[in-house]
Amino acid sequence: MPDRDLIGPWLRRFLTEYIVSERNLARNTRASYRDTFKLLLPFASRKVRKPIERLAMQDLTSALVLKFLAHLEQERGCSVRTRNQRLAAIRAFARFVGSRDPAQVEWCSHIRAIASKKAMLPPVGWLSREEMEAMLAVPDRKNRRGQSEYALLLFLYNTGARVSEVTQLKVRDLTLDRDRGGHDLATLHGKGGKIRQCPLWSETERVLAEQIIGRAPEAPVFLSRLGHAYTRFGVYRLVERCAADVPRLAGRAVTPHVIRHTTACHLVLAGVDINTIRAWLGHVSISTTNIYAEIDLTLKANAVALCEVGSPGPKRRWKEDKDLMAFLNGL
Repeated sequence: MPDRDLIGPWLRRFLTEYIVSERNLARNTRASYRDTFKLLLPFASRKVRKPIERLAMQDLTSALVLKFLAHLEQERGCSVRTRNQRLAAIRAFARFVGSRDPAQVEWCSHIRAIASKKAMLPPVGWLSREEMEAMLAVPDRKNRRGQSEYALLLFLYNTGARVSEVTQLKVRDLTLDRDRGGHDLATLHGKGGKIRQCPLWSETERVLAEQIIGRAPEAPVFLSRLGHAYTRFGVYRLVERCAADVPRLAGRAVTPHVIRHTTACHLVLAGVDINTIRAWLGHVSISTTNIYAEIDLTLKANAVALCEVGSPGPKRRWKEDKDLMAFLNGL
């Protein structure tokens, strides 16, 4: 069988050339695509009774892909959103193959015709200002470890950074220039290599300056108790542990992403423009940021009050408004 008919050579090109060199996708996206095929290929091998290295493009039929997606939901217990995420990776692979081999165009069209399932978006969880301040008060700042944990939590709240952006933060990414008349900024490296800068509060600048004393520019900003850079798991564990020590947060799932939502919601409540919040959080589309404008009941109540039925109208007719008439006559 020619190599161009086998899945293996195409998949190697897709994962090592296309998504890395041509698309420059984020590291987490690459890992997600890789994991999709780590699940799909053994499943397909069992169904068609072929070794993985002998699987052909035509073995990966739309019917088999649908069975795989059902397997994810029913046997592995994955959510609809995870199912759709795996399907997106398979579609991207089909599009890649179809764009480079005309003989595979028909196969590509069958795979790309598989529809995504409608998934209900989960409600956005966020913390009130009092709850966030209670979490910040948990670390014992009398010792070095507590100071480091407080700095990390405060940085998450200040910037609304993703976990990956926090774990990748280096000393060289901090610009602490307020004393020299400049601005305190953190340069965050986000999804797809996108870079943005977030202003830092004076308190955040103070605790970060203490953390990075004597460190090289390439050193990580946040270190665990063992002196190593924080991992994703370490950041999640810290947030969960601090939330567990706040009685009013009992039974609630608090993650670093909840703190990111909290930052956005507090910016909305402070009257910050939604497009500014989009840039602050590093969203590509403002439609992603719009969810934060819809979740606060106070904003909704104020909007309803503006158009309340039966509200008293003006006491005078417009013709009796002498100032208005004078204005119109003077035009």
